[in-house]
Amino acid sequence: MVEQISQDVAAGAAANRFLPFLRTFLGDLMSALVLVPVSATYLLSYTALVYSGALAFGRPAGLAAMLVTSLVAGLVTGLTSSFRFASGTLDNNATAIMAMVAAALAAEMGPTADPDALLATVIVGMAIAGLAAGASLLAIGAARAGGVVRLLPLQVMAGFLGTTGWILASGALRVSLGRPLDLAAVGDATLLARVGAMLAIAGAFAFIAPRVKSPMVLPALIGLSIGLHHVAFHFLGVDLAAQREAGWLIAFPSNLSLEFPWSPAVLAHVDWRALSHQGLALLVLGLVAPISLLLTATGLETATRHEARIDRELLVGGASSLLSGAAGGTIGFVTFARSMTLKEAGAGSRAAPVIATLLIGVMPFAFPQALGVIPVTALGGLLFYLGGGLLHKWVIQTRAKMSLGEWIAIPVVIALSVHYDIIIGVFAGLLLGCVHFTATYGLGAPVRARYFGDVALSNVWRSHADRELLWETARQRRVLYLQGFLFFGTANRLLKEVRAEIERGGLRWLVVDLGGVDDVDSSALSTLQRICEIAAARDMTVLFSAMPAEAAERLRRHARAPVFATLDDALEWCETRTLVAAGHVSSAHETLSARLREEFGEESAQFLLSQFSAVDVPAGGTLIAQGARSEELAFIESGRASVHVVFEDRPPVRVRTLVAGTMIGELGFYVGVPRTATIRADTDCRLICVTPGDISRLEADYPHLALGFHRLVAKRLCLRIHDKDHLIAGLMRGMRRSTERAASRAAPARAGGWE
Repeated sequence: MVEQISQDVAAGAAANRFLPFLRTFLGDLMSALVLVPVSATYLLSYTALVYSGALAFGRPAGLAAMLVTSLVAGLVTGLTSSFRFASGTLDNNATAIMAMVAAALAAEMGPTADPDALLATVIVGMAIAGLAAGASLLAIGAARAGGVVRLLPLQVMAGFLGTTGWILASGALRVSLGRPLDLAAVGDATLLARVGAMLAIAGAFAFIAPRVKSPMVLPALIGLSIGLHHVAFHFLGVDLAAQREAGWLIAFPSNLSLEFPWSPAVLAHVDWRALSHQGLALLVLGLVAPISLLLTATGLETATRHEARIDRELLVGGASSLLSGAAGGTIGFVTFARSMTLKEAGAGSRAAPVIATLLIGVMPFAFPQALGVIPVTALGGLLFYLGGGLLHKWVIQTRAKMSLGEWIAIPVVIALSVHYDIIIGVFAGLLLGCVHFTATYGLGAPVRARYFGDVALSNVWRSHADRELLWETARQRRVLYLQGFLFFGTANRLLKEVRAEIERGGLRWLVVDLGGVDDVDSSALSTLQRICEIAAARDMTVLFSAMPAEAAERLRRHARAPVFATLDDALEWCETRTLVAAGHVSSAHETLSARLREEFGEESAQFLLSQFSAVDVPAGGTLIAQGARSEELAFIESGRASVHVVFEDRPPVRVRTLVAGTMIGELGFYVGVPRTATIRADTDCRLICVTPGDISRLEADYPHLALGFHRLVAKRLCLRIHDKDHLIAGLMRGMRRSTERAASRAAPARAGGWE
C-alpha cells in the first residue's frame, strides 16, 4: 500500500513537471506555424527583388542561397540572441542594397553575358557581402564598440534608409510587372492590372497595419491577400497554369539548385573585373549591417522593454552572417517584425524560432507546390509597403524633427544613391553634414553672454569698502562667456566682437571664459593670440579661464597670456589688482572685534567678546556641515574658508570663498533651519561663536549691548541685500543689451522678407 502511494506521488510529480513543458512546447509550435507563411513570403519577395530582369533565370539558385541564409541566421540567432524569441533571417536593408549591386552587375556584363558567369558573379558577390558584414559585426562586437555606429549623422542614416525604401518600392514594381517599368508596360492592360492589384494590397497594408496594434496583423493580411487573389481568379475561371502563364504567379521549380560559391566550378565562371567594380558597394555593407542591426535591436528593446545587449547582438549577427557567407548565403541576423510576431503568437522559449527556422527550411522540399501559389501581387505589395514605410518614416517624418539645412541632405543622399551609387550618396551626405555643421556653428554667436565687473564677481567675500570700490570700477573689467566649438568658421566673428569690446575704451582687464566651449582648433587659437596682441597695444590685459588643457599650453607658449583653471580664479586675480592699485590692502578692520570696538568702544567690546567663545579650526577642518542642525552664529576672526554645496548625489561644488570678518550660520541662529552648505577651512581659522544662550543672557542683563549686537548683525544682512540688488541691476542691464542686440540683428532679416 505504501509502495503504491509512493508510485502515485512520483507519477504526479512527473506529470506536474511535464505539463508546463508540454504547454510551452505547444505554444512554441503554434507560434512557429504562424511565422512560417510570413517568412516564406518574405523569402520569395527578396528572391524576386534581387533576381529580376536579366537575372530572373537564376531564381532557383537565388532562392537556395537565401534559404541557406535563413537557416543559418535563424538557428544562430534563435539559440544565442539576448532576446529569447528572436527570429533571424535576411536583412531587408542589406538585401535592398544587394539588389542594386546585382542589377549593376547585370548591366555591366551586358545582355550577351554568359548566364553561368552572370549567376556565379552575383552568387559569389552576395557571399562576399556576408563575409564582409560578418567580419565587421564581429570586430565591433568584440571591441565592445556598439555605440560607434551611433556616430553616423542622422541625415546620412536617414538618407541610406530612405534609399533602401526607394529600392524596395521600385523593386516591387519590377516584381509585379516581371520587367522594368517603361512606356510599353504602360500600354499593357494585364501589366497595369497587376500593378493596380499590388498597389491595392500595399495600400491595405499601410491603412490597416498601423491601426491594429498587433504583430499578428501582417501575417493575417498576407494570408488574406493570397486567399482573395485565388478566390477572385476561381470565380473568373482562371486556373493556376493560366495564371502562371500570364505572369500572376512566379514559377519556382521544385528542384532548388544550390550553387556553392567557393567551388572551383563556380569560381571559374566569376567575372572578377565586374565584381571588383562593385567592391566598395560590397564593403559598405559592412557599415550597413551594424546600422541595420542597431535599429532592429533598439526597436525590440523599446517594444518589449527588455534591455538589448548590443555588443552581444553584434557578435551573434556577425557569426550568423559569416557562417552564412561561408555556406553560400549572404547577410542575415535578427529581424524586428518576425521576432515580434513570434512573441505575440505565444513563443515561450528559444524552441519557437528554432522550430520556425527548421520548418521554413523543410517547406521548399516537402511542399514545393506551395511556393507556386503565392501571387506576384502579394510579393510586390509586401515590398512596396516596406519601402513606402521606410520612405515615409525617414524622409517625411524626419522633416518635422530637423531644420531645413539638415533635412535637405536626406533627399540629396537618396537621389545620388539611386542615380549613381550608394557610396557616392553616403559620402555626399557626410560632406553635406560637414557643410551644415560649419555653417551652423559659423553663423552661431561665439559669445554666449558678456558682463561687466558689477555682475561678474568672484566668490571671495570682501569688505563693504572693497565691494564699493569694485562696483565703482566695474567697467574696467569685462567677461566674455564663449560657447560652442571655436574653429575657423567662428574665429573671424569672435575677433570682430572682441575688437569691438576693446575699442569701446575704459577696459583694463578682459576675461575670456571658455567653460562653455567644446574645443578650440588652430585657427581659433591663432585668433586668441591676435586678441592678446591687440589688447597689449591698448595697455590691456586679456585673461583666459577654463580653457582645454592642450589649447591652454599652446597659448601660454606663444602668447604668454594668463590662463586660469576656473573663471573664479581669473575674477579674483582681476579684483585683487584693482584693489591693490587703489591702495586697499586688507579687510581686517571688519572682523568682529574691530567692529565691536568701533560700535561700543574698547571696554564694552572686550566685555562682549568675553561673553562669546573662541574656537580654533585647523586647515582642512569643517566649520559647518550641510544638513546639520545648529543654532550657533559664528564670525571668522582670522583665516580663510570655502563654502561647498552638495546638490543631490553630485560631488560638492565650491560656491564662495570666505575671509576674515565674514558672518556665517545666521539662518540657523535666527530661523532654526538646517545648515544649507558645508564650510571648510582653507587655512587655520579662528572663530568667535555666539549661541542663543549667550544672547539671552545679554538681553536679560545688558539689553543695550544686546540691542547693539542685533543692530550690527542687521547691518551685515542689509549689506548682503544691497549686494544682491547690485547684482540684479547688473544682470538686468546685461539682459537688456542682449535683447537690443538680438532685435537689431533680426531687423534686417525682417526687412528682407525672411519672416
